[in-house]
Amino acid sequence: MSSSAPEKRKELKLEVRHVITPEQVMKNERQARLLQVIQAYGDISEKGLIHLVYELKEHGIELGYTFSRIGNVITSKQLKDDILALLYVGFVETVGRAKKLRLTSMGQEALQKLETPAPEEIKKGIEKVRAKIAAIDAEIELQHLSKRK
Repeated sequence: MSSSAPEKRKELKLEVRHVITPEQVMKNERQARLLQVIQAYGDISEKGLIHLVYELKEHGIELGYTFSRIGNVITSKQLKDDILALLYVGFVETVGRAKKLRLTSMGQEALQKLETPAPEEIKKGIEKVRAKIAAIDAEIELQHLSKRK
């Protein structure tokens, strides 16, 4: 008795990525600025960081990212790729339940070698939108807490 039930198969999806070195990250102005933003803000979720960079752009502080906005969802493929690159080389790590991004000691050292501190306009822009970003991070924390129950 042979049944004609369809076979279950799993597909393997490969995604090609170039090898990234810490030197390449430091030569990339966008990624270096992103490190400065993370340092200036402190621990921040990926969603919060995307919103922060978007809000900075809205306040006239251009970091070189393009954004797509559908309803209330803001996304940037370039920004996500840069976050992944920073994680890959070890300049940034994720901590806690909400997987907030935090600079590592390697990231701190890399910024010291950069010799150009975060511009005052970035620091001032961050302070203008800090409350809004903190609310987004708090929302993510609550989502993670509700998932655990």
